[in-house]
Amino acid sequence: MISSLNLKYARTINFCISLLFIFYVAVIGLLCFYPLTANLNSDSNSVETFKMIGKAPVIVTPLVEMTDFSFYLNILMTVPFGIFVLSLFKKHLALFSLGAISFGLGLLIESMQFVLDNLDLMTRFVDINDVFANALGVQIGYLITFAFYKFVRKRFTEGL
Repeated sequence: MISSLNLKYARTINFCISLLFIFYVAVIGLLCFYPLTANLNSDSNSVETFKMIGKAPVIVTPLVEMTDFSFYLNILMTVPFGIFVLSLFKKHLALFSLGAISFGLGLLIESMQFVLDNLDLMTRFVDINDVFANALGVQIGYLITFAFYKFVRKRFTEGL
């Protein structure tokens, strides 16, 4: 998308964005797959919020944790991914493609956590709410960047 702006240093900017994307993916890997131990003590409240599937604790009630701060942190965590999606592709994506990428990212993260939990490599909650939050974050980042590119393109065509 940056190359469509006809900037003097578009290749250098694309290279820098690619390096930032690699760094971002590494940080997300650390955040999502660091072997933390989840508190599996369900005696603290009377409502059962998770079930064990194999060795993985899985949140069984969708959208129950929307008031939890971690839901919004998951949105914030994936906003940059939406920015990178638009920045690294040559043109904008169709709505279906954006939806597939955004939900695919959340499903990939939670599926990997499920597998790693069952291999006893970590104990993290597998949560459908995180899939929704991740998808929402990617879409927000994409839409913000899309609006920014439209604004910049308009300014370049009109002149300052």
